[in-house]
Amino acid sequence: MKKIAAAFFLILAAVYLPAQTLSWDIKFLQGRARDSIPINQIIRMETGEVFQIIITPASDSYCYVVYNDSEREIHVLHNQALKAGADLVLGPFQLEEPPGTETLYVVMSLDRQTRLEELIKNHESNPGSRQHSDNLRREVGSLQNAASGLGEPASAFIASGGTSRSGSQEYATRFTDKNIYVRAITFRH
Repeated sequence: MKKIAAAFFLILAAVYLPAQTLSWDIKFLQGRARDSIPINQIIRMETGEVFQIIITPASDSYCYVVYNDSEREIHVLHNQALKAGADLVLGPFQLEEPPGTETLYVVMSLDRQTRLEELIKNHESNPGSRQHSDNLRREVGSLQNAASGLGEPASAFIASGGTSRSGSQEYATRFTDKNIYVRAITFRH
């Protein structure tokens, strides 16, 4: 009887463990032509140029997208749960003056990030508050440190279909095998 119970728990663990990891894709599309750009390095763009981001989770998850512009202003672009297979399309956004470095933080998690949600709520209630912005920035940094402490996220640049306008191939970056990711996408203009 003990052998049967042990075998049952091993089978249950084998089925349950893969369900605990997060897999998701992100596409960064640049310009009016919507060219797919890899996000593993600093992206060079021009002021006035547009970009769009498409995030697709393979399982139900929580997604938070925080944008730090060239004036160090914080903008929350997304703060909700996502359903498996549903595309989240953000943008198109146009890069505005002044030129500089801008960073987009994508936080994907299997678990709700209640502290982050609380700080987002505080920031949105008073977006001009430097303290609320700094608190939000620090929490994203803290989550990024915690996620990177688990090792470099597994990612792959994969083909994800063509565009109807140009017929060219689109690419996405796929992340797998962790419960939380904080992906920073940096661009300069």
